[in-house]
This record gives sequence, C-alpha cells and structure tokens, in this order.
Amino acid sequence: MITIPSLNWRALFFISIGLRFFFALSNSYIHPDEHFQSLEVLTNKILGFSTTIPWEFTSDSPARSLGPLYLFYGPLLYFIKLTSLQFTPLQIWYLIRLQNVIIGWLITDFCLHRLLPTKPERVKAIFFTSTSYITLVYQSHLFSNSLETYLLLISILIIDNLRSTIESNPQSDQEKAENAKIKVNQLFWLGVIISIGIFNRVTFPAFLILPSLFILQYIWIHKLSIIILAIGFIIPTILFIIIDTLSFNTSLEITDLTSLDPSQYVITPINNLLYNANYDNLSQHGIHPLYNHIIINLPQILGPSGLLFLFFNRQYWKTTPFLSIISGIITLSLIPHQELRFLIPIIPLACSCFNLYAFSNETTTKPNWKSSLLINSWYLFNIIMAIIMGVYHQGGIVPALDYFHTSSIATPSTVNDQYIQIWWRTYSPPTWFLGDTNEDLQTITLNDENFKQGYNLDENKSKVVFDTMGIEYEYLLELINQLKSNDIPKSIYLITPTATFNYKHLSSDNEYKLVWDYHYHLDMDHLDFNDLNSLVPGLGIYELV
Repeated sequence: MITIPSLNWRALFFISIGLRFFFALSNSYIHPDEHFQSLEVLTNKILGFSTTIPWEFTSDSPARSLGPLYLFYGPLLYFIKLTSLQFTPLQIWYLIRLQNVIIGWLITDFCLHRLLPTKPERVKAIFFTSTSYITLVYQSHLFSNSLETYLLLISILIIDNLRSTIESNPQSDQEKAENAKIKVNQLFWLGVIISIGIFNRVTFPAFLILPSLFILQYIWIHKLSIIILAIGFIIPTILFIIIDTLSFNTSLEITDLTSLDPSQYVITPINNLLYNANYDNLSQHGIHPLYNHIIINLPQILGPSGLLFLFFNRQYWKTTPFLSIISGIITLSLIPHQELRFLIPIIPLACSCFNLYAFSNETTTKPNWKSSLLINSWYLFNIIMAIIMGVYHQGGIVPALDYFHTSSIATPSTVNDQYIQIWWRTYSPPTWFLGDTNEDLQTITLNDENFKQGYNLDENKSKVVFDTMGIEYEYLLELINQLKSNDIPKSIYLITPTATFNYKHLSSDNEYKLVWDYHYHLDMDHLDFNDLNSLVPGLGIYELV
C-alpha cells in the first residue's frame, strides 16, 4: 500500500473537501475571463442585467459559444428567474460556485476511481488532486478551463475503457455481446463530450490527440462504431450551432433556419480558430515564448510535486492519462499565447502519474526523509498558493460591487442612486454584480492608448462605471478633474487598492472620504518592492467630496 507520509491522508482528504467549499465562498478574482466569459454574458441574456459584454460575444464573428454556458449555468439561472427568487447577484455567484464544487468533486473522484487499476493508485491520485490548490481554488471559479477539466476526465475514462477492450484477452460470445452494448453507449457519450468540449474551448482536442489513437484502433476493429461516435458528436453540435445562430442574430426566428445560407450559421469554434490563427490578434492578449508552459506554468501548477512527475516510473509512460498530458502540453506549447489556466485540466491526470517512490526504495512502502520532505513541501506550497489565489488575489472587487448593489437598495443615503465609479489598478469590474435591470448603467473603458480620444457620458444613465485599468496616474487625475469641473450631479467614487491610494498620495490632490474598505485584497500587478507600503493588502471605496 502506498503511504502518504507526515499526516493522515484520510484526515487531509476530508479537510480538503471542506476547503473546497470554503474557497468557493471566498471572493478571489483570478482572471477577467472567469466573469466576462460566463455570468457577465449569461445574466444579461437570462436575468436581464445590464452588463459589459466582451468582444467574443459581440463581434461579427463570435468566438465563444453560448451553448455550454446555457448547459452548465442556465438551469440554475432559469430556475431563479422562473421562481422569482430574490437572490442578490453575490448569492447567485456563490450558488453557481458551489454547484461547480459539487459536480467537480463527484466527477473527479468517480473518474479517478474507475480509471486507475489498484487501490493504492486511486488513493494517491485522489489525495494529490484533492490537496492541490488548483482543485481547491480554480475548479470552483467559472473558467471554461474548469469545465474542460471534467470533460477531459470523462473522455479519458471512456478512451481508456476502449483501450482495455482492445488489449484484453478473447472473451466468450456472450461477454463480447454485452461488452459491445456497453461500448456503444460509451462511444455515443464520448462523441457528445468531445462536441461539448470543443464548443467550450476550441483547444480541447489538444489533450486527446495521442489518446485518440486508441479510438482509431477500436474503430478499425469495429467499423460500425464510427457511426455511433459520429451521432453522439453531431447531435450537440447541431444544437449549439442553432443556439448560437439564434442568439447572435436576434432578428432570426427558429423557422428561419431552414432558409438560411450555410455561411450565415454561427459556428463559434471555427471563428475562434480563425481569430487565433492571426498572430496580430494573439499579440493583443499577450505573446509568450514557446517554452512558457513547460518552464513557467507547469512548475506553478505542480509545485514540488513536479519532481514526482519528472522522475516518473516507466509504468506510467504508456498510460492513457500520461499520453493525454504530453499531448496537451506539446500541442498548447506550439501556440504563442500561453496562460497558466490553460494547463489546469491536466492536474487530476498528472496526479495519477506521480511516482511516490521516486526518492525511496521501491521494495518498501515506507517513504524515506527525501519523500517526506517533498510531501511536506507540497502541503506548504498549496497552502500558500490557495490563500493567495483563493482569498487575496483581487479579492475586494466583488465585495465592493456588492456594497454598491446592497447599499443603494437598503440605505440609499449611504450610496447615492446616481453615481460614477472609477476603478483604478484593479481587474475589470464585472458589472452584473450591480444587479441593474433598468438599463441605467453605462460602462466606459479607458487605457493609456484611448484616453486622449475622450469619452461620452450618457445623460440618461444614472450609474456610470469607468474601468481605467492601470492608466498613468496623471491620466487618472485628469479624469477626476474633468468630472469635477463638469459639475455632474452624481456622487464620484474612486475604487482602488489601499496601498495605491496611500502610495500615490491621492488625498493630497483631492478631498476623499473612505466609505468602505476590504482587507482581503491583493493587487499583484502593481507591486513595488522598493516600497514595502505598496505591498499592504486592501481595497477601498473613496468618495470624492
């Protein structure tokens, strides 16, 4: 039996379950896509909130499908709408995060249990997966990569079952018939999962390139099985195309679909591929060296356990999880835009391939001091990363938005019903948290490039949100002074990290009153290690008086 050293693995496993729920109810904000490619879009469509829809859903060639969003998050939102439940946006967000935790927990543990051949291997994989900060934090966030993780696990489980059938010993005719019936169902659902995976993220097949060799081998032996696989793939594909075509062409009715030219159908994965095939487009989102995933991102998600993966036992070389990992890393490394979250689907698979005996004698189950040190380092690494990414990272943005929403409803005297918010040196605020259903909200995005082009305030909007990102300090002051001089009958609020407010001495340029602050916020994009005051956590709402 494989021994997990230092602490009782069962106790830690149950603690990790509680931590999943804890971090799901924490307010960290890891990347704008977790909001702007999920509920910022869907709450506008279903609940009628005024939101900031990103370019992927508004361009002439939409690059993101609404189908998977409706599939995963639509049922809960429609239930809230149809039952007229008076949930705040923050409560809706928590509910969907909890939904992600429960679904992810069930799928991950089930797939790893069925995928791995022995109890020691299952214990190892589930333990390391459950204690990884990626699982504890990222998997509850509304990333398309989080959904991709579950879809990939199910796909690899089915492919591994097909592989086992190919490599197993001959069976009796009755067993073959029963096995064939089971495989028909699995092939159908594999086609469904692959379709959902592609519409969720166009890079999903990258993790299946090498494992798909077993699919081809199975189809070669069972020729008609390709029909079942194709049917499973085609049905959701057609549904997603219909949903996207009707959603992005609001003037169309479902009866118009039969008369459309094929070129008028919206096929978002193709649009996404065409967009990302253009180097100039990718450069707008960040160009990384091709080694970025392997040298930078992989160590960040694996931590010390990377050594357990690096010094893997040869028994893992040909396993289906290992082939999927290698397939995904190599393929995604050929794309010049490489973010850490693109690799998070490999975590459960990588944990399946950890070699706990890398630094100990394989003839005994007792780990030596080297492996104990490595495991303790794993605990420390994931505790630190979970606290930073799960609690502090941009953690004040959502509570600040909720403050504006709840205060304007409960105590209008605290927050004026008509206001201007200026967000500076924070991630873009997902405005659906303001809960505006009266189309009273205007969002204006300013950066160093477009600031001089100016902006137009809509006088019919009572609420204005300026997303100024990280513009130069001089531009921020110019914006504030412009709004002051225009004598606008709205309260003006500056939302910025506490450290930035003090570090830039903003109070010396204007009079501000702190109306709200939140300690668990860390802006990691504007740290100044020459001044330790800039490292102080916190986010404040400052009213210009």
